[in-house]
Amino acid sequence: MNTVQLHLQNLHLLIEEAGSLSALARQCGYGKSASLSQLKRRLESQSGDDSARGIRPSLAAKLEKSMNKRKGWLNRDHSKDLEKARAAEQTAQETENPTMPSENAVSFTAAAGDRTATVTRNTSETQITVSVNLDGSGCGRFDTGVPFLEHMLDQIARHGMIDIDITCKGDLHIDDHHTVEDIGITLGQALKQALGDKTGIRRYGHAYVPLDEALSRVVLDLSGRPGLVYNIEYTRALIGRFDVDLFSEFFQGLVNHSMITLHIDNLRGRNAHHQAETVFKAFGRALRMAVEHDERMAGKMPSTKGTLTA
Repeated sequence: MNTVQLHLQNLHLLIEEAGSLSALARQCGYGKSASLSQLKRRLESQSGDDSARGIRPSLAAKLEKSMNKRKGWLNRDHSKDLEKARAAEQTAQETENPTMPSENAVSFTAAAGDRTATVTRNTSETQITVSVNLDGSGCGRFDTGVPFLEHMLDQIARHGMIDIDITCKGDLHIDDHHTVEDIGITLGQALKQALGDKTGIRRYGHAYVPLDEALSRVVLDLSGRPGLVYNIEYTRALIGRFDVDLFSEFFQGLVNHSMITLHIDNLRGRNAHHQAETVFKAFGRALRMAVEHDERMAGKMPSTKGTLTA
């Protein structure tokens, strides 16, 4: 294992310990996760280069200090220590739950403890990094250049109890289209990755959300089959300077890449802002229900087919 591979392995351990890349960035005092995302991408691209330097000493010291690690921790191989710790944790869980089959306990705990993902997607139109933690506290951090979209994304995070960190540099000098659609695509990819094989989850989610005169319903299935039914007649074309047509592009991109079946219906509403907000709040709450662990489904696939990924 060369220096870059060792540093990348240990960076993954720090991300796992912190809960997500964005959480690690905050622990280190960064307002955004972009710097650590770039570091991770660089290490991944240089992993085969034995002459590459890895993480510079000053940043390594900052990471170690922020995560309460001994000086030089990043330069040591901790894979065996990690295996021992996980084995000890598994033994402790089996002791606490003697009636639960060990394979179910391991599957359920692994899914609960590793439902994070960071996805970076770069094109000539947008450069995006999305981090999600499905077992978060509803914290949203956004830097996209599209304020009303950020307001809506915050509804997903808060009402879905999902930590979402999104940075995007897009071609806003043209319009918001590429930015909004590509954020939907990248968020969908992150959700799919964080969900893993979906063992033990509820799978289905639904929510009705009112806001004054507006009422929306969202129903979804983490089916592994992308499908969008989108019934919203906005009462005006623009909310501020935001084109409401772009919301369908956002959800289409999200559905196609998260492999979710999603039905969205705005049942009534006169205020376009209220219409949009009820949709995003309902989506967050439906998603929260669907990704939750079902104790009675622990270790089982919520499908008679045996898989929700194919």
